Amino acid sequence: MNFNRNNEVYQEWINSNHLDETLKEELLNASDEELNAAFNIQLEFGTAGIRGILGAGPGRFNLYTIKKVTMSYAKLLISKYGDELNRGVVIGHDNRKYSKEFSQLAAEILTSFGIKAYLFEDNIMKPTPVVSYATKDLNAIGGIVITASHNPAIYNGYKIYDEFGCQLIDEDTKVIAEYMEEIQDILSWNYKTDESILEVVPQKVLDNYKEMISNLQFYKNKSRDGFKMIYSAVNGTGTEFTPPLLRSFGYDVIEVEEHAFEDSTFKNVGNPNPEFEPAWKIPFEYGEKNPDASIMIIQDPDADRIGCAINHNGEWIRIDGNQTGPLLIEWKLSQMKEHNLTPENPAMYSSFVTSDLGDRIANETYGVKVIKTLTGFKWMGSEILKEPERNLNFVFAYEESYGYVLDSSTRDKDGIQATTMLVEAAWYYKQQGKTLIDVLNDLYEKYGHYYTYTENLNFKPEEIKSKVEPIMKKLREEEFTTLGGLELSYAEDYIDGLFNMPGQNLMKFYFNDGSWFAVRPSGTEPKIKIYFICVDKDEKSAKIKCDAVFEDLKDFLEI
Repeated sequence: MNFNRNNEVYQEWINSNHLDETLKEELLNASDEELNAAFNIQLEFGTAGIRGILGAGPGRFNLYTIKKVTMSYAKLLISKYGDELNRGVVIGHDNRKYSKEFSQLAAEILTSFGIKAYLFEDNIMKPTPVVSYATKDLNAIGGIVITASHNPAIYNGYKIYDEFGCQLIDEDTKVIAEYMEEIQDILSWNYKTDESILEVVPQKVLDNYKEMISNLQFYKNKSRDGFKMIYSAVNGTGTEFTPPLLRSFGYDVIEVEEHAFEDSTFKNVGNPNPEFEPAWKIPFEYGEKNPDASIMIIQDPDADRIGCAINHNGEWIRIDGNQTGPLLIEWKLSQMKEHNLTPENPAMYSSFVTSDLGDRIANETYGVKVIKTLTGFKWMGSEILKEPERNLNFVFAYEESYGYVLDSSTRDKDGIQATTMLVEAAWYYKQQGKTLIDVLNDLYEKYGHYYTYTENLNFKPEEIKSKVEPIMKKLREEEFTTLGGLELSYAEDYIDGLFNMPGQNLMKFYFNDGSWFAVRPSGTEPKIKIYFICVDKDEKSAKIKCDAVFEDLKDFLEI
C-alpha cells in the first residue's frame, strides 16, 4: 500500500524544527509500509499499558509518546491527588533500548507539574514487581515502568500503576487517553524540571522487598545443600535479585552466562518470551552439561513472568503456565494447611482464559473461593482491593501466560516470588524422591488430565481491522454445533461484560465433556490468542482431542 506523503500528521513531523534528528532521519528513509504503520494507526492503552515498536510517528513508540502519556498522566494525578502530590510516583525501567532515557524523561516531566518523582539509585534497571512493591511500600500516588515485558527487542512500552501498585484500570486510562487526544503539538512541547522533588527510592524499600521474598519460604531454616538449579534472566532485570536471593537461601544456582548481563538486543536470546522456544536454546545446553540440576527457571526481561523446565528421569521437560500455576497452588495451600497458616475465607484469582485445574484444586480440596477476572493483573488487583469489604483474604493469583502472585504486597505479576516458591517446592519434593512432574501427574490422577495449548495468530499492527476483527465477527455471527467430534454445550460472549467484569473482546466455547476453548485479540500486541483446554483420561487422549478441535476451528475460521 502506497503512503500519501501529503498526510497532514506526517507533514507536521517531517517539517518540525523540534523533531529529534535521529527520528527525522528514520522518517526520510522509511518505506511506504513503515510510514503507513507509523501514521495510520495510534498507540492505545491495552491489557498492560501502552506498547509499540520503537520508531518515529504517532503509531510508534518514542520520546514523544513518553511526553504525551506522562503529561496526560500528570493531569490525571493532579485531578485525583491535588494536595498529595508530594507522595510521589515511583519510576523504573527494564533493559530495553532507550528505557533508561525514557524513565528519566518521565520523572523530569512529572516534577515539572509539581509531582514528586522517585527513580532508583543511578536510574539502573529494576524488575517490574519491584516497582509495584515500591509504589505501595512508599505510599506513593502511582508508579511507572518503562518496559515491553516479554515482547521482542524492537518494542518498548509504558505501564502505569495506581497508589496500590496495581495497573491502572480502564476508568483511569480512558481519562489519560482523553487528555492525550487534547494535545495539539507534542513535538514542540517543552517542560522545566524541578530537581528539588526528584528523589531516589530508599534502600530500605528494596530491603523490605527482599525480606518479603524470603518470608515466602516454608522451610527457611532447612539446608538446601546439594540442590542445584539453572537460571536465566534473558539479559533482563532479574539478575540483580533472583540469583543472589536464591543463593542466600542455600541453593546452588547456575546462571546462564550468555543471559546474565544487560543487553537490549537480546542477541543471545532471540525472542525473550519464556513461552517460546528461542529463549530456551542456551539454557537447555546448560541443562545437558549439568544433569544433576533439578529445575530450570527463565524469567522474562522485566522479571514479572517465569518459564520452568523440570529434570525428570534425566529428561528436561518444560511446563506451561497452566501446569506451573496448579503446582504452585497445591504447594502453597498444602503447606499453609500443614503449618496452620491458612487464613479465614481464603480467596484465589485467575483469568477467564486460564485452565480450571487450578480452580478445582483450590476450591474442591482446600475450600478456597475462586474469583475469575478478565485477562490482565489490573483486574485481579482491583478485585484484591475489594477483599476487606468482602471479608476475604488473598492466597494466590495467576494467569496462564506465566504470571503469578503469591504475596499481595506486589499487585502485579512477580517472577521473583514465583521462582522462590517453585524452587522450594522442587527442593521439598526431591527429599521425598519426587520431581514436580511426579506431583503434576498426581494432580492429573486426581482431577483428570488437562491438556492445554495456546495458538498465537500474529499480524502486523495495521492489519487489526482487516484480519483480526473479521475473525471475531465470524465467531459471534456464525454458529457451529460440533468441533473435533465434541458437542458444543454453550458459548459466552464477554463483549458487553460478564461476571461483574466490564466488556472485553473475548469469546469462550464450552463442550459437553468439560473441554473448552477461548479466543481473544491480545491487548498489547497485534495478534489473536486461542486458548484450548481439553480434559481426558491421559495426555495422549487429551492432546488428540485438542488437535482435532483446532483443525476444525481452522477450517471454520478459514485461517
